[in-house]
Amino acid sequence: MAITVAVGNRLETRHLISGKVQVENFDVEIIDAGPAPAPIFPAMVTTRPYDVGELTLGNFIIAKDSGVKLFGLPIFPNLFFPLTGVTVNKKSGIETPKDLEGKRIGVPLGFSSNPAVWLRSVLASEYDVNLEKITWVEGENDSLAGVSYLKPPAFLREKTIDLEQKLIEGKIDALVVAGGNATLDDSVKFLVEDPYPLIKQYNAKKNRFPINTLIVIKEESHQLNPGLAEAVCRAMDSATEIYMTEEPDEAIHQGLEVGILRKLGLFPRNQGLDIHGSSVQELVDSLYRTGSIHKNWALEDLFV
Repeated sequence: MAITVAVGNRLETRHLISGKVQVENFDVEIIDAGPAPAPIFPAMVTTRPYDVGELTLGNFIIAKDSGVKLFGLPIFPNLFFPLTGVTVNKKSGIETPKDLEGKRIGVPLGFSSNPAVWLRSVLASEYDVNLEKITWVEGENDSLAGVSYLKPPAFLREKTIDLEQKLIEGKIDALVVAGGNATLDDSVKFLVEDPYPLIKQYNAKKNRFPINTLIVIKEESHQLNPGLAEAVCRAMDSATEIYMTEEPDEAIHQGLEVGILRKLGLFPRNQGLDIHGSSVQELVDSLYRTGSIHKNWALEDLFV
């Protein structure tokens, strides 16, 4: 039976789907998870139908902490800056990230979704926001549905439907989604109209960039197929090299212009924990501080 690998049909992972890059020495079936692989994320932490797949970093860490048998591979196809996905109602009085304190923020994929956990990390560390003064309003979907994960009691949480309409009506003050996917209306604006100065400042201070997705492997698939993890990593290294070399300046990477990222020194960037390990650790530390995971995981326990 072929080993299944499910990834998004965009950025570097599209070169696996096209066949331009192949996982060598293994019988592999590549599954096209669509232009945005979010639909497979809930399955990746519950039924785990694929041997290898793409998953958000936050969901991976929380699922792993909750006993879901996955390992991370040091491959990170999708980076993003959390503030680029925040839209606010123009009447909310929100002009800066600090102004989110005391407001009602919609999180369409749940309190523990990747955009939400990264936003909390950045707000607390960079803007001294008291996260417990924010009301986190969840939508109909939960990216970790089916996983028995921690829900910190210190945070204010509500649940509703149609968060975009609630934002337009002013019933919530802000909405957070993955960067570049926000819907605008005359009553709504981006919190950060020009994110690049903030991105430059963040990277200059920390020498890292927040991670949206990584590649994961089922623990049993790793154990039953010696060398598979390494073969997938080699294939993704090749796909990344093609992507970084061929992607035009006008292309968009999770809402950000590739040409500007190149000027900021953020594109190209190699794979591996030597490059991205500190970013993973930042999110682990944030999740542990906020009571969202049971322990402060070491990288060697998360990755193979």
